[in-house]
Amino acid sequence: MKKKVVALVLGAMMSFSAMAMAATPEAEMMSAQQAKVAAWTDVMLVKNKPTDALKLMSSEAQKEITAKKITDVSKEMAKNLGKFKGARFVSWTVLDQCQMMYLMSFEKEPIVRCVFIFDQKGNMLNFALQPIKQKQQAPQKPQDKAKPAPKK
Repeated sequence: MKKKVVALVLGAMMSFSAMAMAATPEAEMMSAQQAKVAAWTDVMLVKNKPTDALKLMSSEAQKEITAKKITDVSKEMAKNLGKFKGARFVSWTVLDQCQMMYLMSFEKEPIVRCVFIFDQKGNMLNFALQPIKQKQQAPQKPQDKAKPAPKK
């Protein structure tokens, strides 16, 4: 009897895991967008070829962003952020457009939020990098307990 119950439970677990791992259109779209982000990051931030990175973006984006503009952006990023160290995927949001957010690390800025915007067809429309400044707490001054508070 115990063997039958174990076999039944094992069969149910395997069928549920198969359903959970089934590819949905959203999962396929997310995978395609992550591949584009990986390619863009490699070309733009690692190999430092901004004009090649522009070619990975949508035709809409290529009309708005010139090769000179993306080259200037690349130079400014290199100057302000330093060398790219790595990235970690944070979130994926689908509304009218898809947004992928990564936290990236650079030499001069340890935490940089990077957001990629995609259309519903999975074409990269835009990107934005924003350094996240960490607040440092000032050392607290010891209060003099001997002085009483002023009376009003």
